[in-house]
Amino acid sequence: MRAPTQVDVRWAAPAGASWVVLVVVLPRPDLHVAVSVLLLLVGAAALAGAVVLGSRARRLTSSTLPRSSSPSSVPPSSPSPPSSSSRSRVVPAAALLALVAVVAGLVLAGAAVRQHVRYPEALVGLVGHSAELHGTAQGRVVPGTRAVQVAVREVVVADDVVWRGRASFLLLGPRLPAGATVEVGQELSVRVSVLPVEAGDDVAFVAAVRGQVVPGVRPSGASGFADSVRSDFRAVTADLPGDGGSLLPGLALGDTSAVGDDLDEAMKASSLSHLTAVSGSNCAVLVALVVLVGGALGVPRLVRLVLAAAMLLAFLGLVTPEPSIVRASVMALVVLAHLAAARPVSGLPVVALALTGLLVVDPWLARDLGFALSVLATAGLVVLAAPLADALARVVPRPLAAVLAVPSAAQLACQPVLLLLDPRVPVHGVVANVLAEPAAPLATVGGLVVCATASWAPGLAEFVARVAWVPATWVGAVARSVASWPFARVDWPGGATGVVVLAGFSLLVAGAVLARSEGPLRRVAVVLLVGALVVGGGVVTGVRTGERSAVPDDWTIAQCDVGQGDAVLIRSAGQVALVDVGDDEEALGGCLRRFGVDRVDLLVLTHFDTDHVGAVDVVTGRVGRAVVGPAESPADDRLVDELVAGGADVVEGTADVGGVLGALGWSVLWPAGTGAAAAGNDASVVVLWRPLPGCATGCLSFLDLGDLAEAPQRRLLSAARGSLTGVDVVKVSHHGSADQHAALYEAAAASVGLVGVGADNTYGHPRREALDMVEEAGGEITRTDVDGDAAVVVGDAGLRLWRQRDGARGDDADDTDEVTSRPADVGGGRYAGSRAPSASSTEEDRGRQNHRQDDDEEGERRRRPGPLARDPPRAGRPRQRAGAVPRRACGPAAPRPARR
Repeated sequence: MRAPTQVDVRWAAPAGASWVVLVVVLPRPDLHVAVSVLLLLVGAAALAGAVVLGSRARRLTSSTLPRSSSPSSVPPSSPSPPSSSSRSRVVPAAALLALVAVVAGLVLAGAAVRQHVRYPEALVGLVGHSAELHGTAQGRVVPGTRAVQVAVREVVVADDVVWRGRASFLLLGPRLPAGATVEVGQELSVRVSVLPVEAGDDVAFVAAVRGQVVPGVRPSGASGFADSVRSDFRAVTADLPGDGGSLLPGLALGDTSAVGDDLDEAMKASSLSHLTAVSGSNCAVLVALVVLVGGALGVPRLVRLVLAAAMLLAFLGLVTPEPSIVRASVMALVVLAHLAAARPVSGLPVVALALTGLLVVDPWLARDLGFALSVLATAGLVVLAAPLADALARVVPRPLAAVLAVPSAAQLACQPVLLLLDPRVPVHGVVANVLAEPAAPLATVGGLVVCATASWAPGLAEFVARVAWVPATWVGAVARSVASWPFARVDWPGGATGVVVLAGFSLLVAGAVLARSEGPLRRVAVVLLVGALVVGGGVVTGVRTGERSAVPDDWTIAQCDVGQGDAVLIRSAGQVALVDVGDDEEALGGCLRRFGVDRVDLLVLTHFDTDHVGAVDVVTGRVGRAVVGPAESPADDRLVDELVAGGADVVEGTADVGGVLGALGWSVLWPAGTGAAAAGNDASVVVLWRPLPGCATGCLSFLDLGDLAEAPQRRLLSAARGSLTGVDVVKVSHHGSADQHAALYEAAAASVGLVGVGADNTYGHPRREALDMVEEAGGEITRTDVDGDAAVVVGDAGLRLWRQRDGARGDDADDTDEVTSRPADVGGGRYAGSRAPSASSTEEDRGRQNHRQDDDEEGERRRRPGPLARDPPRAGRPRQRAGAVPRRACGPAAPRPARR
């Protein structure tokens, strides 16, 4: 019988409690002081209670002993007083509670004290305004870099210095002069718009870059030396081909700038992306290398440990100090200190001690997802790996069980948090790690040798780099192969519900492997685990089936709720088009699933702002043809290249482009001629859809205006007035901003107006003026922040508007209303020549930020990308409803004007 695994929680409990308190309370600065004082009072009370109870227990024990006897002379079989055993359990519990409360209170108090230091009033007052920042880059900036952290030392507004000090800014969309780069530690200057940030976020300030980054003085001293080492490493590895050349810098130094989007997606789908993030594995390889080589050379043990610590600190200066590598370095230093003092080392207390120390130094790390994943993965390994290996050894050979246990433990610990980034579970992640993990240390060691030799022995460094390229190539091959397997990732419920359910599953697995083999706790955990799998599978299947069954089968036009963004589906004769994709991959994927869309025959990306193209990865590889707006940046071109690589025939949308989708003809009306902007909102691709002669079902006309502002709307109406009359459905421009041309909506006289807008967005969308334009022209508005998904259905009696939620509307309207609609002869139209893929398919992260100065009079601020910046969930239980569409008379649609 295997004894239950002992888990030392004496320091893990206060560390974990401090972490939870910071995650919950940091967003509420007004509660910092009150909660910290309350925790300290609870800790003091618990400590006092432990002292009193302990003292009484000692007195009671002494009074029950014979006066001539000492406690040590009492036979072991002598019974203890009834209250003594209960007090012996209460006292340690009270002491642990005191420790938990005091540590959590002190950590939160530290955050309260530093709140004004982290958020200077002068900088907080700049939110929503423009300023010029002077500081030092904390990461490398190259063309296409999405975001970079900058340590700002000076802020200038209108040529006046308004603040000096040190503050952390995340710059979105940095643009560089042609041929320029900014290295880690290099000075820079840039003009930005300061954006609002959620209180307590791991980044103090976020700013959108306006204009180009101006590189300054290169780093010097230790930073300059590290910069030269990195440059020499890049020079040696620059010509290495294929995936191995792209992955080697990441495996050695965490530099993923050469990893293309397709390879990055494969690494994520196969749960191997952690290999290119500098973390504990790099530290372990470095420390082991120094200790083993030193031992082979006969170096004394203490000297080896000191050298390992020095090399670890040097390595930390060489790589960008991300939270994961900082955590790993602190843990490694704690372990080295214990070994130097000849004291025993226990895994979980070391993790907890490192966690507590880092939270004391920087409490806002608690809300950093990278830091959370690093801590959870390490804790999972030290707690679950060994008992998981014991459990698996009952069915597979022990060596294989040990290999399987390591990635399984890490995935069990991390997957609930990973759901916040991607609501899908990688099915084959454990197998991929088993195949790739043996090669990763070889590539890492080779990369470190290249770093050490590139500056003084480039020939040797090049030879070692080519050797290290082999295991790096193997890692890439495993990632691509596993990502192509069936069911590589399965959808999982997003949001808090999905996280809680998966966390509960992980806890049940942990309970099953940590409990005594034949004990009741294990049996209960196993029964609950099996029950959860059965019930959970049934619930997920039922939810998916219910979602799909609630959607009307005969929809023709559907608007997806993707938050503050656009995504509209058009279906005709079995073919589907999608206009824009929003920037929420989870929301778009769910909408496509609900409406039964597996393949997109035609994709229209009206322009390259994030809220229109950010979730394009969801459909990449499933697109037949694509029409895109004018590209402005290398990131835009790379997005097009990805679509082409995925099999799409891509063409830039201009007024001479058109085609057929089922029984609908479509034509691009804008951009047209010299009146259109070069790129951005005012160059949005405007598409008109009309039924073709002979159309039998789903014969609707539809006008999608992208983000076109009032001035280009006016020019569009003037150029294409005849074709814009009598439209059934219109997608209201720019999420319903006030920058609209009323005459265009009056001419369209649409029965339904679609508004894609996020709940509680900070832009004031939709504006009442825009909604009035549609309603005064006889249209019914459906908006995603209130209604969720929406669909327009064509029936014998006319149009029917289905909404996912009731919103604020009543239920007393008629379900259908007849609308006269006649098909228009659009003509077949043909695609222009498709754009060829570029020679390079490398890409930074998927979130693409708009680098252009917005022409909207409201001065929209760009949101920070990623899952934590999504619109907040809306209260209320979703409910489906069919709403009425107001009747309007429609004359025959005018023919489409001749193409230019």
